[in-house]
Amino acid sequence: MGPAFRGTLHREVAMRRFLPFVILAVLLAGPAGAGGFTFSPAFTPDDFRDLADAFGDAISFPNLGTAAATGAAGFEVLAAAGGPQVDSGAHWWRNGGVDARTFGGVLTGYRGIVRKGLPWRLDVGAQVGHVAGERFWGGEARWGIWDGGVLAPAAALRLAYSRLDGSAVALDVSEAQLVVSKGFLVVSPYAAVGFRRTVAQAVFGDPIVMRHRVSAERWTGAVGARFALLPLLHVVAEARRGAATSFFVGAGVGL
Repeated sequence: MGPAFRGTLHREVAMRRFLPFVILAVLLAGPAGAGGFTFSPAFTPDDFRDLADAFGDAISFPNLGTAAATGAAGFEVLAAAGGPQVDSGAHWWRNGGVDARTFGGVLTGYRGIVRKGLPWRLDVGAQVGHVAGERFWGGEARWGIWDGGVLAPAAALRLAYSRLDGSAVALDVSEAQLVVSKGFLVVSPYAAVGFRRTVAQAVFGDPIVMRHRVSAERWTGAVGARFALLPLLHVVAEARRGAATSFFVGAGVGL
């Protein structure tokens, strides 16, 4: 083994070791913007309910992964972007003072996701991100109830929680899901069905300023596919249905 080969090998190992941190650094340095909500006197409780629905879709923890348990050696670091389809000309958007741009009608947020496999077919994860200049965070736990086989898909139960706070709006999103997936040579399609609860609070009103609270419960669904392009490197795409249809894409490294 010559010096040139050893040098190349060391560079590849170093790249794999530090690539996850580079992905997260680039993501979190992304366009956060000024952010914030500025409620006009015309902003109503019905507008607030619509705003909560849209941002509940935006910050909810996307699957962006399969049902297969990764085991104690498993890990993943993912950079992702996406969000729900919205009408930026709607009454709630204009009078809520939402400081954000849409891309193809999608309210796009950016997030970093880290996941770690544990014994007993458990996987845990966390996300941090920003949408419309507002920061959010969340966590998830997934239990693989069936590993699958040659023909049978893998199945898992998943719990996820996300929160946006520190602004004019406090928003909590909780979700329980059943996820199924089937791995092939380079692609692993998956689907999920679940139930989600969204709770939002904000202070606004004219002429009387008061605290408003809205909550919503609904069934949700998701379909997606994970593509293994190179060893440790993969991309994933997902469509979700909550209050509206959302689209997410991500790229990362992991086992």
